[in-house]
Amino acid sequence: MTATVAVWTCVVVLISATLDATMDVSYEVQESLLALGLDTGVAEVLDTDTAVDCVEGSPKGEDGLMYCRRLAPQTRLRMNKTANSLLVLTMRRKAGDSYKRFLRSTSIFGYKVKVLDVGEKEELDEKKHLELLKKEFKALSQDKEKIVLFTESGDVVFSAPPVRVIEEFESSAADILVSADGFCWPDQTLESSFPRVERGKRFLNSGGFVGRAGTIHRMLSEAPEETSLQLLITHMYVKDTTRDKYNLKLDHLSTLFQNLNGATGDVELRFAGKEAYLQNTLYNTVPVVVRGNGHTDLVLNTLGSYLARSWNPEDGCRSCWDEMISLDEKKEEELPRLTMGVFVEKATPFLEEFLDKIDNLLYPSSRMDLFVHNAVEYHEEMVSGWVKAVGETFISVKYIKHDENIKEWHARNAAIDYCLEHECQYLFVIDSEAQLDNPFTLKLLIEQNREIVAPMMIRPYKAWSNFWGAITNDGFYARSMDYMEIVQSQRRGLWNVPYISSCYLMQRSLLDNDKKRPSFIKNLLDPDMALCENLREKGIFMYVSNRVDFGHLVNADKFETRRLNNELWQLFDNRWDWEQRYLHPNYTHAVSENTTNEMPCPDVYWFPLFKERYTKEMIETFEDYGIWSDGSNNDPRLDGGYESVPTIDIHMKQMGMEEEWLEILRTYIQPLQLKVFQGYYNDGGPPRAIMNFMVRYKPDEQPFLRPHHDTSTYTINVALNKPGVDYQGGGCRFVRYNCSITNSRVGWVLMHPGRLTHLHEGLRVTQGTRYIIVSFVDP
Repeated sequence: MTATVAVWTCVVVLISATLDATMDVSYEVQESLLALGLDTGVAEVLDTDTAVDCVEGSPKGEDGLMYCRRLAPQTRLRMNKTANSLLVLTMRRKAGDSYKRFLRSTSIFGYKVKVLDVGEKEELDEKKHLELLKKEFKALSQDKEKIVLFTESGDVVFSAPPVRVIEEFESSAADILVSADGFCWPDQTLESSFPRVERGKRFLNSGGFVGRAGTIHRMLSEAPEETSLQLLITHMYVKDTTRDKYNLKLDHLSTLFQNLNGATGDVELRFAGKEAYLQNTLYNTVPVVVRGNGHTDLVLNTLGSYLARSWNPEDGCRSCWDEMISLDEKKEEELPRLTMGVFVEKATPFLEEFLDKIDNLLYPSSRMDLFVHNAVEYHEEMVSGWVKAVGETFISVKYIKHDENIKEWHARNAAIDYCLEHECQYLFVIDSEAQLDNPFTLKLLIEQNREIVAPMMIRPYKAWSNFWGAITNDGFYARSMDYMEIVQSQRRGLWNVPYISSCYLMQRSLLDNDKKRPSFIKNLLDPDMALCENLREKGIFMYVSNRVDFGHLVNADKFETRRLNNELWQLFDNRWDWEQRYLHPNYTHAVSENTTNEMPCPDVYWFPLFKERYTKEMIETFEDYGIWSDGSNNDPRLDGGYESVPTIDIHMKQMGMEEEWLEILRTYIQPLQLKVFQGYYNDGGPPRAIMNFMVRYKPDEQPFLRPHHDTSTYTINVALNKPGVDYQGGGCRFVRYNCSITNSRVGWVLMHPGRLTHLHEGLRVTQGTRYIIVSFVDP
């Protein structure tokens, strides 16, 4: 095991040692901590004959990390020179996102890079590849001792500085060190020819190797003619004579090169201070060159969001600032023009709020074209009304109605065409499930300056989001190692992911390029699946940002539209939106233990519960249903069919709202009851209520209710409309206390004991109609 392996093996244990500079730290611990760039606080006790130092020109920076070793002066001077002259040689196959990521990682750590451009061909000529390398190494061989690291560019990230490369290479005692692989390819018949190893990967992968330029040149020039670099090096390695001649070795334990293909379970992302690194837990090594070969490019995309100083727990996302732009100094007419594509593809709850939040975006509609596709007849009136109301503020509007029968796939592609036709610089796509709570969303996404970026959105209180951190081999959801940390915003940043949906911004550079242009059609896949698979195949990175909170998703999976005011039933599926629309803003204050609640009559408490919108919609919905009881003692809805104190009412069960109402009792009523009626816990369970109903009082129907006790432990009574406005008279009188409440507050709850002490009556309504909701709790 090399010294570096020993150092990094101690990462987790040794970090804690730095927390107390006064503790007794051994020399070995000091050296290991310094190797991680962590300050021991006791550097002065080291020997003077040998020194702990850094490669010249690589001082301890803002990361707090430097790769320092206990080196003799002559060794230190030699490593300074070697590290400074190390050359990274690579082939640029496609000038795409992965290539830019590769260059960023080499730049971060100060590598010198030379790129051999082999063009943009889809199928690379491996023989041409090999000839280019031979030619280049012939030129480089003039400096025989020069160390050159070759690697592919598109699937590689460097995770440490050049000094690590030099150290691992020298520790190997090889003249050429080649990355190791768990698979023998492309000629599996050669498998038995490979020397057996006691530990580590046995086979060879030419996608990464490091060596002295002169030796590499001799090997390439003296080797028999081969069709690829992989076969050439393989044949050199499997023969004892050539393996020894060129001192050719494999990096069996991934001390320098980590090929992820077949090894994703061997590695673990870790952090040391402000530095992210990849630990090979199988061999206890920390590789420098991380390669997403085979079908592991998506795994590398995930790791690439952290490595090369992209993200750490202390600073958060550092790569977020790469290439960012600012709109702050631009005048309105200078802001980029964009097309907003609004898609209503399914019946969606809280669509009214969705449209309002689009209106509230802090980006001028004078710089936007509007494209709308509504595929839902139920929403036609609302969407058409919105387009008519706001359309004149946009540069142009295209509205595709449901009865035009344009399929979603084609409508989404048409939005791209519309964007290009109108000289847009961006296309902003938003589906009706995506609620933009942050009015700065558009500005922030534009400033992020990525070809395609989505604001992270989740269903409140759930792990369901508009992105996937990983996918299965057949392209469906898989949970990535960091998914929960991202959706719970424990980690905030900009994440390279394989799937996004519901809301995203695309740059014109993506739409304009025939080779990159996205399409929402691929076989029989859903449009979002098709879009992302097409982008992945073209090597285009998709990002999701949770740097700030942008908004949330509503759950439209089970939204029914057969009733009036269907959002009233959305308490379970969309609690957050339901509360925003219907729950009284002062409810949380009322339930606070420090709040003194009003008591208009003895042991009768008054609480705010609902907004007036809830009460209005409840009245509308019940009246629309219209099957009121007749107010007689004969009531077939009840077990036994007899009601002793009848009212004209509609039960929650009749409306299919029983479960929702019981949830209201459990979530919002019971905390109030526990606060004011201390000592009553209902055996620790939720409230039970068999009788939950809306009552209607009218002068010519049922104007009052005689004095009675309720069959309940306690009763709630919710006022649904305004006395003196919607009706005259009315109210509730508690007979024992001769205390009447006639100034009912809309959406407020009266809570009182049901039996024994609180005989009460409904006072006469003289004009108009009074509505209340009553529940007999814990009968």
